[in-house]
Amino acid sequence: MSSSRLESFLATIYVDADARARFLADPRGEATRAGLAAPEIESVVNIDRVGLEMFAHSLNHKKAQKAHGHQTN
Repeated sequence: MSSSRLESFLATIYVDADARARFLADPRGEATRAGLAAPEIESVVNIDRVGLEMFAHSLNHKKAQKAHGHQTN
């Protein structure tokens, strides 16, 4: 489960709210369209959705802080 395609897919759904919404609406379809292998598709289909949203929110918050010149730890 460490392919660069999977990593890229996850990075996209973490930082792109539209991509994340499409994924949450149709996880298997979005993972398939991204070209993930069957085991990778099963992994992302079963992703912790609450954790996904929390991590995405955290990344967005850190990005906003950086944009405003605040340091994060």
